[in-house]
Amino acid sequence: MSIGVRQLTRRFLARYKSDKRGATAIEFALLAVPFIALLFSIVELAIVFFIGSTLNHAMTEAAREVRTGEFQQNCGGEAEFKTLVCGHMGSLGNCQANLRFDVQTSASGEFEPGLLTPTPVAPDPSDPSEPNISPNTYTNSGPRDVVIVRAQYYHPLSVPGTFTRLANQPGNNRVITAVTAFRNEPFPGGC
Repeated sequence: MSIGVRQLTRRFLARYKSDKRGATAIEFALLAVPFIALLFSIVELAIVFFIGSTLNHAMTEAAREVRTGEFQQNCGGEAEFKTLVCGHMGSLGNCQANLRFDVQTSASGEFEPGLLTPTPVAPDPSDPSEPNISPNTYTNSGPRDVVIVRAQYYHPLSVPGTFTRLANQPGNNRVITAVTAFRNEPFPGGC
């Protein structure tokens, strides 16, 4: 009886060994999930780079108005600066809710190490799955002041962080940062 079972097993395996129908479908099913994950990860990375570039441009344009004194002469403050940066970002994301910035001046009037203190980002105590976005800081600057401007955009990622490893904040969020430092031009007094 064992010889009959062996022969049946050999015939059964030989039939499936030579039968190639469905092999392509099985191979595609095995490779489709990693391929799609890779494809969406590449798209997510491109979006992060695009937002980073847009944020850098918007922050530079807004900082230019501070550097030339145009912003101070129009009596701009914290809310106006945020509106200005968001205006240069266009309709990209939820800028008003996800953008924070620091505009700080040097007390000594010189570029010095540690002028811009890092902003620690901890989970929100009420919802640990979301980042706790610190409040904005805005210091009005005068002519020839040394100014540092930092903008941080909290971008919620679409693809889970296990695929992309792009999340650097709780809740599958990525903080994108742009920084510039300059000395204001000698413009006439503010408003």
